[in-house]
This record gives sequence, C-alpha cells and structure tokens, in this order.
Amino acid sequence: MVNVYLFIELRRAATADEVIAKLKALKLKACAFANIVALSDDKLVAQLDCEEASDGTRAILENISAVEGVVQTNVIAAVRPVKG
Repeated sequence: MVNVYLFIELRRAATADEVIAKLKALKLKACAFANIVALSDDKLVAQLDCEEASDGTRAILENISAVEGVVQTNVIAAVRPVKG
C-alpha cells in the first residue's frame, strides 16, 4: 500500500466542485481516492491510496492529468504506511 498526496491546480474556468466530482468518478485500476479537499477555487489536495507506487504513477499520468479542468498535478509525498 502506498498513500500518494497530491496538490492539484485547476483552470480558472473550472470549478472545484465539478473537478472533485470528476475525480471521484474515475475508474482507477488499483487506486482509490481516500479524500479530496478544495483549498481554494483553483487548488485541490487529495490522498490517493494505491496498491503499488507504479499504480499511482499510472493513475496520475493516464487518468488524473486527463480530467478536464486539471492544469497541473504535483506529488507532495508518497508514503508507505508502517504497521505496528
């Protein structure tokens, strides 16, 4: 399991609520959004939980970046939770 924390910037014409709905509707193979929060009208923060780091890379490059309204996606951190 890998938790990927994202900072997502939006186009001016896009609304945060619309983009959040589109992101939550994505069919991601081995990842799922744990949370998506709007920081402002044009900035989102999201936690993407993935089985492997490569699944997160694929989800960001192939799916998230293709969502209409998304201008830029930055990875803030990728964390492998420690058990125990």
